Amino acid sequence: MKAHSPGKDPRRAGGAPPLGVARGLLVLALASGLALACHRGPGPIHVVSVRVAEGAVAEPLREAGLDAATLEEGTRVALARAGFRLDEGARAFRARVDVLSVRLAPDPFAPGGARAELSVEITLTPAAPGEAESARETSTAAAPLAGRAPSDAWRAALAAGANEAARALALGFAAAEKPVPRLVADLGSNDPRVRDQAVRALAERRAPEAVPALVERLSDPDPDVMHRAVGALAELHDPRAVGPLIDAAQRGDAAFTARVARVLGDLGGPEAEGYLLTLASGHGDPAVRRAAREAVEALRARPRTPAVATGR
Repeated sequence: MKAHSPGKDPRRAGGAPPLGVARGLLVLALASGLALACHRGPGPIHVVSVRVAEGAVAEPLREAGLDAATLEEGTRVALARAGFRLDEGARAFRARVDVLSVRLAPDPFAPGGARAELSVEITLTPAAPGEAESARETSTAAAPLAGRAPSDAWRAALAAGANEAARALALGFAAAEKPVPRLVADLGSNDPRVRDQAVRALAERRAPEAVPALVERLSDPDPDVMHRAVGALAELHDPRAVGPLIDAAQRGDAAFTARVARVLGDLGGPEAEGYLLTLASGHGDPAVRRAAREAVEALRARPRTPAVATGR
């Protein structure tokens, strides 16, 4: 047998790379494959046109010098900033912008001052009917009038509202492509828009594993997310939500309690029925008592099913 000279590695014979280099190449290949996998998917979303809804340009906006062209351009800028492609593409949508409300409101940061406030709605409709669902988001924004021309304040409010609506649309499209574990993780985001879109997507998936995380959103500091969580738990129709919904109702106002009463009527079970009877007979608000009575009637009209423990 031929001896190998010191310092020589037989694994290099035939041009094979050293072990350390081979491992490095393997890691690089795996990383490249992972990067490619992360970029697979539906691809970017293209907006092929932007138009203004009929009647969107209200008189206050005209007086401030904001016309349809300004609304369209502001929407284009907002969509591009949110990551949408403003050109033709495989996933093509048409955008429509509408101004739902316009008003001069008191400025909470400037006693005696006012601010321009408006609500902007952006709707994305598939360019080819039937290829996807439409998406719609609304945002309300305001800009102070002090120290600037009224037209500048209205433009600033429009830009802020359009930016937020476009960002919510982008987050919604992103949430629709995430697996359930990622959406559950998003429920803990510091961004209320991210939490809101995660709740919506989980409601559509009707994923039972998301119930504990959705229950936590019943205490969300953002009221929109909290209300969205109630609707999501109603969609999932999981008895584990009964106890937490009762706790939430006891913390909420009359309108919220009435809404939860209807959801509890849909969920059913002895605990839900007992709480609804308490509301129906003893709550101080007549609307809550009426909602509770109607929920009990609906609950009792359904066929009885075996009780499931709620874990309380």
